[in-house]
Amino acid sequence: MRLQTDPRRRWGAAILPALALLVPVAVAKPALAHPHVWIDARSAVVFDSQQRVSALRLTWRFDEFYSLFAIEGLDSNSDGRLDPAELQPLAELNVTSLKEYDYFTEILADGEPLAFDDARDYSSRYEEGILSLTFEIPLAMPIDPRAARVRFRSYDPTFYIAIEPALQDPVAFAGTPPPSCRAVVEEDSAPPEVLTLSEADFADPAASQSIGKLYATTLAILCESAGMTQ
Repeated sequence: MRLQTDPRRRWGAAILPALALLVPVAVAKPALAHPHVWIDARSAVVFDSQQRVSALRLTWRFDEFYSLFAIEGLDSNSDGRLDPAELQPLAELNVTSLKEYDYFTEILADGEPLAFDDARDYSSRYEEGILSLTFEIPLAMPIDPRAARVRFRSYDPTFYIAIEPALQDPVAFAGTPPPSCRAVVEEDSAPPEVLTLSEADFADPAASQSIGKLYATTLAILCESAGMTQ
């Protein structure tokens, strides 16, 4: 793992013990098994009173293996349960560490990246052996989805962490959305050559910075505008 610029190194001290154990197992597998942490993601698109997209609320559910190691030692009152208050420092550590990397998230309007402010309203839960992290990313300026095509995706550029939309109900609307809008999962556009990547490709510092983007799943908000569908 590279120092300084690699988000795998900087995403909170809590993630490192789990990753250290996962690496030896994963490197012996084919390239398609390269991710060492898996996340099921659900997104809530938040609309303001003017029916503009104002924020994106993300809930990431981590795989059981990472969850188990991340919570070790957090039951401070030794009652056999993890309360939200006991998990709050972990949530804060992860979110603040992700800030430098834009929370592994892109939000686009007509293909152009939108600026957003620091994440807020973050929390973690541990239920049925699964750790989850919820946080909200507010847009610097709200955007009308009827005037521009809004798309978003979350991914680790190095593909060390795989972030995929949940199979069921990956996107919801909150607030006051335009009645004509719906969310869709766009078709995977990764080129065929991605399927033949080797471990050498993943280890190449130059190539590894863009591998995650090839695998990223994009979600879009489609709205009717002036009688037309985007």
